Amino acid sequence: MGRKLTPRQAIARSYAGWDYAMADRLIAWLDRCGYEIVAKNADHKEPSLVPDESASPASPEFERSH
Repeated sequence: MGRKLTPRQAIARSYAGWDYAMADRLIAWLDRCGYEIVAKNADHKEPSLVPDESASPASPEFERSH
């Protein structure tokens, strides 16, 4: 099983030299914008914000032409 990274570590590793300062700024910006980093498979606090896949029609721009 692979090692688990914190959200801060996962973001920092995408920058050269594991830039933790940039990761902290990005997490703070997401928080100010109302976003929240949640654990995989975690229940959402506001389930109405999660779109229901069966309720949304397929977008024609994403359908393949045959």
